[in-house]
Amino acid sequence: MVSGLVTELHPVIYDLVPSVANTIYRRYNKHLEKDDIKQELMAWAMTRVEDHTVDLMEPIEERRRHNEQRIAWQMKRAGERYARKEKAAKSGYQTNDEAYYESATLGQLIPFVIASIIDGTVLEQAQEMINDGQPKGSSSPAEGGNLLANLIDIKRGYLKLDQEDQAILRMRHHESFTLQQIAQVLECAISTADRRCAQSLRRLQDNLGGVSPWQ
Repeated sequence: MVSGLVTELHPVIYDLVPSVANTIYRRYNKHLEKDDIKQELMAWAMTRVEDHTVDLMEPIEERRRHNEQRIAWQMKRAGERYARKEKAAKSGYQTNDEAYYESATLGQLIPFVIASIIDGTVLEQAQEMINDGQPKGSSSPAEGGNLLANLIDIKRGYLKLDQEDQAILRMRHHESFTLQQIAQVLECAISTADRRCAQSLRRLQDNLGGVSPWQ
């Protein structure tokens, strides 16, 4: 039993923080710095100093190890929540925005985006006409439900893809190729064509900030 007010972090916490931060950073390194993750984890741990100290001073080794694993898991969850919010904000989304693009949404909108590129339709100019007389901020999904802004966002993400990914998405979502037809073009198995379609769509999702900051 720990008596008195505990204000110092247990030494194990100092070992856990960099380890957990490294794990989170590997996934979110495009959106935030590792030191920021460490700082957030330390702040989280400081609000639980006494509870953690009691758990980590458990005299029975097996229970103590279990407590350490549980704390590490809780720390990782807290760090991921922070990282997702930072990712959302730095991707141009409000932290309460639900406009991240799921596969089904992209599948419905990609044909319009690709058609606009092929036909030379300038979506950005249409957006400016809609915004005429209003501040010309950059369009982003954070504008909440603005279909044209969503299309512009997807167009930007699509144009960042390499030529092969663009071609695969064009065949699948604009030209309505079957997986068998795509497999013939790519000279691969149908299962491989299916996987490559999914990979190309996922890369587009990544360009848009990911499937969801909350998953």
